[in-house]
Amino acid sequence: MGTPLVSVIMGVYNADEHLLDASIRSLLTQTYENLEIIICDDASTNGTSEWLAKFAMMDERIRLLHNPTNQHLAGTLNHCIREARGEYLARQDADDISEPDRIEKQVAYLQEHEDIDFVGSNCRMFNPQSGVLGIRLMPGRPDKSDFLFNSPYIHGSLMFRSSCLNPDCCYLVSKWTDRTEDYELFMRMYSMGYQGANMQEPLYNYHYGAQQRQIAMHYRIDEMVLRYRGFQALGLLPKGLPYVVKPVVLGIMPGRLVSLLREKRMKIAVAS
Repeated sequence: MGTPLVSVIMGVYNADEHLLDASIRSLLTQTYENLEIIICDDASTNGTSEWLAKFAMMDERIRLLHNPTNQHLAGTLNHCIREARGEYLARQDADDISEPDRIEKQVAYLQEHEDIDFVGSNCRMFNPQSGVLGIRLMPGRPDKSDFLFNSPYIHGSLMFRSSCLNPDCCYLVSKWTDRTEDYELFMRMYSMGYQGANMQEPLYNYHYGAQQRQIAMHYRIDEMVLRYRGFQALGLLPKGLPYVVKPVVLGIMPGRLVSLLREKRMKIAVAS
């Protein structure tokens, strides 16, 4: 196999076999074929390594890595980045699904927009029990103020120019970023002058399960610290102070009210 133009990077820890199967197959069946799929098993303790080995035997574009000890997602993705050979680096999570033409369209977008360093897309929110829950609409050309409420990017939907992710600008391995390594990276990239965009079509399907809905308070406090530091670097303080405490405020609100607020930010899909 020659040098791929696109390296898809995926970190996996104790995956769900059926979701992992669907996720990898969505990459193997892309209309764009000049890619490699780098999957790092982050010291899983279930059957993940065996499932991945079966996939690697199916297609030579799959390259498997293994962490001897659990490194969490930031460290795992940095491991993938160090091994990647592509001009573009695309993300995907192990329980999400890419539309068949996602990679092709994102490559074309970056080739046509030299001023953009990374590109994501809108996404469908789904779970296997309920199907499509809704569509998350992202800002087309986010500016710094779009980071105040939440990250203006769906992490797994992104494709980066490889020149953007290097030893000076990669995922921060820290206790503050166990669940927010993407948010921290995007704010840091914007503070360094990088620019991103979102294609205004749902090229990505995001698995919205119980883990996304229930966040422990200590993670919310970590995100509060991360927001303060990120907003400071972006020049969003003091006006951003109310948004700094948002994660903790949501953590003490009644769960039903939080769910209603999330639904307002999502375009509800109409069953066909």
